[in-house]
Amino acid sequence: MEPSPGQNFVDATLGGGGYTVAIANLIGPGGKTLSIDLDGDAIKNFQFLISNFQTNPKLKNHNEKNITLHQGNFRDLDKILKHHEFKAPDGIVADLGLSSYELEHRGISFQTDQPLDMRFDQSQKLDAKFVLNNYDEQHLRKIFEDYGEEKFSRLIVRKILESRTKNHELRRTTDLYQIIKDALPKPVKHKADDSARRIFQALRIEVNHELSSLEEFLPKAFNLLKVSGRLAVVSFHSLEDRIVKQYFNKLSKGCVCPPEFPACICGQLPKGKILTKKPITATEIELGKNPRAKPAKLRVIEKL
Repeated sequence: MEPSPGQNFVDATLGGGGYTVAIANLIGPGGKTLSIDLDGDAIKNFQFLISNFQTNPKLKNHNEKNITLHQGNFRDLDKILKHHEFKAPDGIVADLGLSSYELEHRGISFQTDQPLDMRFDQSQKLDAKFVLNNYDEQHLRKIFEDYGEEKFSRLIVRKILESRTKNHELRRTTDLYQIIKDALPKPVKHKADDSARRIFQALRIEVNHELSSLEEFLPKAFNLLKVSGRLAVVSFHSLEDRIVKQYFNKLSKGCVCPPEFPACICGQLPKGKILTKKPITATEIELGKNPRAKPAKLRVIEKL
């Protein structure tokens, strides 16, 4: 991303604030950072952090006024920038992973006993509990197969419906995990964690409309960049990475005329230059410090 003093950047997914802090320190007091998150708690937690910026060693090279926080969905990036009169950014970064806070407080992980929530935006009505207790068989199977790529979706959904007919409402992450484990064939029960990971991922994507939001965000982010600006996206599963890869490839292509044409008649030129021929992944050193980075893939494109 190469942030330089005086530049303007957007952190489209504030989370715990790691990117915002790093960018703010590099662009200095003459630059501006606009940081967005759908989770209101992320905004509040970071507001507390910057309120103590004078005594916080992490925030060593910026002016508190030059970090603007906004609670909202990054799919509305154009409206958010217009609202804050934020000029064309030199760079935009979106880390599609989950913050530690969300993993610990939203019922997103099957490894802790929590209410089945999964909402990033706590003001929205749809949560994981509603999906599991109200969606019909076909809809649940489609979610688990499309968003989780779970091959035992049919068996898991049937076990969910069986529980519902007995008036056993699914309320907690442990309820869902037990159903997944009970639904799996005996030879693969020892792999229940793998299936649970995929099912929980699928529910989270459904509740937060993550893939449709990403598809709407990408073109808005690229179009809003200034020329030579860079868009960086960190994805954590194949569904997200495929969307980013395909969109970046589309931007980097020139002529789209059929190969049998003797000469180009479309006149289309590349709009972007991909800076990561292959996605950047975490080094062994980073994985030693942060094992959660293992599935992360970073792709970057520069606007021409």
